[in-house]
This record gives sequence, structure tokens and C-alpha cells, in this order.
Amino acid sequence: MVYLAISLLVTGCSPQSHYIEDIQYLQAMGFDYIDGEVQANGTTTIFMPVAESLPQSETINVSREDLEDLYSHMQAESSRYVDTSRSRVHLFHQDLAANEGIFGVIDTIQRNPMINQNLKIAMTRGPTKDILNEEYPFHLTVHEYLVELIELNQAEQLPIVDFQDFLYQYYAEGADPFLPLLEKAQNRVDVVGIALFKEDKYIEELSLDKTHVFRKLIDETEEGTINIDIDESRGFALHHLSSSPDWTIKQDADGIYVKVNVNIQGPLREARNINVSKPATIQQLEELAARDFEKQMEEIVHFFQENEIDPIGIGERIGQKVRNFDIKRWEKEEYPNLNVDINVNFTIENTGAVV
Repeated sequence: MVYLAISLLVTGCSPQSHYIEDIQYLQAMGFDYIDGEVQANGTTTIFMPVAESLPQSETINVSREDLEDLYSHMQAESSRYVDTSRSRVHLFHQDLAANEGIFGVIDTIQRNPMINQNLKIAMTRGPTKDILNEEYPFHLTVHEYLVELIELNQAEQLPIVDFQDFLYQYYAEGADPFLPLLEKAQNRVDVVGIALFKEDKYIEELSLDKTHVFRKLIDETEEGTINIDIDESRGFALHHLSSSPDWTIKQDADGIYVKVNVNIQGPLREARNINVSKPATIQQLEELAARDFEKQMEEIVHFFQENEIDPIGIGERIGQKVRNFDIKRWEKEEYPNLNVDINVNFTIENTGAVV
């Protein structure tokens, strides 16, 4: 039996222009794994007149054998109409993702025809309830804070993935899903990397300092920053890095050949004890940056192979190019030892006034 403790953690505000609504709009939901039981938590905002006081919380406990009729039984326990169509964020505790998998919840969500098309989902290192039951400075509601946090980091350093992207990667042959990884830290939430999945179960994580490199293998990007140390006293930093990967898949008598060319360009932000006035020096920095990216990308690919996961979707790319491709055999016999030829072309667009 799956035990679902639906805690509606009520936040609110009291602008004169609003009135009491008899609807509980679940704007964020979290799913935890406590003592072998699945527990769900939801946040809702109820606008009250200024003279009225807000209830601090309302808790609905629902015990069901599965997640299929989760929302209907939430409604049965609530004094207000429960509307899940405006939910913007769903969080999954790491323990739930590792032990039970998250497809049971995901499947319930995708069956709701009114679900928000821009729904954000993420995994958390600690209980989701701790994140949802918190007040964050300068933010009216928890769900607004979480949405802005995820969107900002996806613009800067995380690969973009939402609910629809996760579903695509889950169902696709030759690709494995991933999610942003969050962690509670006092009165804020930190993005600490991405959680890597095999089907719907959490397998490993990729640290934040590697995610911006990983996303350059799979997406065109417009932002990003990298710091490169040459030695103890010299180094340089580049920012606003735009990039575009170009994958080549070929099959010949010797097998399948996989290559990716990644073009990266961006300006210098800082140069420590380096004279950047000479073109030859700029060329050397470009070569150093290209080798650094190639090394990190190769390490990431090997890391995925060792864990028998394919977040890049190399298998899917091959399946689109090679006829009669046996994905199951390839994943088991060839992918672990596949040599991916990675070539990075790096261009420093301008040096500006750097120090």
C-alpha cells in the first residue's frame, strides 16, 4: 500500500483587490519517500481580505494502494475544490527516485488533460516538504521562487528540460532522462547539478561545474562561463559562451563511427598575468580552452558509459541514421566501449578591457 500524506502548505497575501476563493490551486507539489512510504506535499495560495487572518496550513491525508486516483481522493478530503491544472512545479525526493522510481507519479500527471504545459520538474537531495514549507525573501510564493530559480539556471548553465522533455527522453529508445538537482540551504534553494536516470530511477548525478559542459554536447547555448588555470599565477575566464554541436554518425565495415564538432565562442572576462594584446597569445588561449572542453567532454561521456546511461541520446541519434539498428544489443555490447570523437573549435571574439 502506498501512503500519501497530502500536506497543503498554505501561503497567502492580503491585497485589497482580491477576495476569498473556494478553490485550492496546487501551484507546487513534492513527493517524498519516508520510511518506505510515498508522501506527497502540495502548496497553494489563498487570497484573503486584509482584515482576515490566514490559516498557517491545512493537511489532507490520503491512503491509497496506487497513485492512479491521487487527485480525486485529495478532493474527497478537502473542503475546497482542488485544482491541479495550475501546478507549475513538481519535486521528487532523491530517495523516492532511487528506490521506487518516479514514473508512477509522472504517469498520473500526464493523464491530466489540464496539466500546465510549462510544468517544471526537478529532483531534491532532501525532503521536498522542507523546500515547500519555507518562506523565501523577495518572493511572494514558493512556486514563483522555484520556477524562477530553475529557469534562470537553465538559461545560464543547466540543460533545458521540463515535463515534456522528461517524458520524451523516458519513452525514447537510446536516450535516458535527467532533471535539475536541488538542495535546501537555510532560507534558499541551491541548484547543485543534474540528476541522471535509467528509465525512471535515479542512478547518479552530474555536478554543477560539469553541467554547462554537458549541455554544450546536446544543445545550442547562448550563455555560460568557464575559468581555466594555466598555473598558480596565470589563468583566464570567458563568459557569454555561445555554442552549437554538430553530430556525425556513419556506419561502415568497421562499425559505427560517432563524431561531434562543437563550435564555441565568447569574450574574455578576465586574464590573470597574461598579455592579451598579441594575436598569438589569443590563439594560444583558444587552443587551451578547446583542449580543456574536449577533455571535460570526454570525461563526461566516459562517466555516462561507466554508469550504463545515455543522457546525450547517442543511441537515439544512431537509430535515426542507421537502418535495422538493434538498440538493445548496441547498448549492451557496443555503447560501453564506444569511442566518441570530440572536436572543439574555440573562438575568442574580443578581449575588451580585461585585467
